[in-house]
Amino acid sequence: MRGVDVMLAGFDHALKHAWESLHGALHDLTPEEAARQHPAWAHEPHDDGVGRPGTVLWFLNHLEHCHRHYTAVLRGRPNTNAPDTKAPGELGLDRVLPALQAANADLRAELAKLKDTDLDQPCTTDNRSVAEFLLGVIRHIAWHGGQIATLRRLLRQGPLPAQ
Repeated sequence: MRGVDVMLAGFDHALKHAWESLHGALHDLTPEEAARQHPAWAHEPHDDGVGRPGTVLWFLNHLEHCHRHYTAVLRGRPNTNAPDTKAPGELGLDRVLPALQAANADLRAELAKLKDTDLDQPCTTDNRSVAEFLLGVIRHIAWHGGQIATLRRLLRQGPLPAQ
């Protein structure tokens, strides 16, 4: 199997694997649940253009923004300056899900254009290779998918009892 094919499989699995994936973490998500902020994040400053930290909507808007940015990084490699990618604008669930899906599709299309010889080439302003960059992209999806799953569980449990 080609190295690029392994990267594509990792990307696809992080997004839509049957068990552990972002898609699974979002199963049956409602707009009300997506907008709820867990008290652990109540004192975090508002993230302009992305939303209220500690909400599923923040994670989704953040991922959409990052995936558009990652696509720009791959298209501009080797990058001497970071692409200026604008934040999505605090999209609601009905808008962020299709926007994230489109950003994912664009990013996947860029990944699919790569050749194995590209994986060792410089990619980012800090001289990470394309392979290092892609591994970070996959980790980022998995990281936030796990955070979303945990956040949803915490929100369903309600406040902790006083001790």
